[in-house]
Amino acid sequence: MSKKTKLRIVLAIFLAIILLLVLYYLKVICPIIVNLSQEKVRAIATSTISEVVGDVMMQDGVEYDKLVKVTFASENKVEMIEIDTVEVNILIRQVTELVQERFNSLGEEGLSISLGTFTGIPFLFGLGPNVAIELVPVGTVSTHVKSEFQSAGINQTLHRLNFIVNSNIGMVLPGMTQNFQTELEVLLCESIIVGDIPSVYLQGSII
Repeated sequence: MSKKTKLRIVLAIFLAIILLLVLYYLKVICPIIVNLSQEKVRAIATSTISEVVGDVMMQDGVEYDKLVKVTFASENKVEMIEIDTVEVNILIRQVTELVQERFNSLGEEGLSISLGTFTGIPFLFGLGPNVAIELVPVGTVSTHVKSEFQSAGINQTLHRLNFIVNSNIGMVLPGMTQNFQTELEVLLCESIIVGDIPSVYLQGSII
């Protein structure tokens, strides 16, 4: 064979190897990294959100009576349940800002995955040096408060206020970007209300 033919064959083999490596990366390595990173990101996000809500509640001394006012028409009949929207909105703003700051720090730290995990071979998972994976906070964190009622016995109703925190975190890999959406519900405060509550309240509401 002529040198030109040999060169073409070598070039074709080289391109075929590159193509196989790219396909292996996209079909085997990326799904593994995405699944592992998704679990780690959600675990970190859950821990971060719980810590922020706990810190804000301790700092501000959040109690049920501070956020909710229950008015009775008579001894055993509730006339009105009023939520202090000003206090609630202050808490929402504090939690949202702190969670966003923590997530920005998380983006700077990133994640690390062992090199053996990239092979896709199970018994090599966790082996070898760590490879840094960049995390990028995408968009903004959104927070709202959910009000719910549950029966707690005869003429007794459990009223809860829960923080619902939604966030979007992106993971940057060579050739692709993966976004993870997280949602966590954290108890803000609760109280047992003794007395008959109108059915309109028992349906709960979203602030």
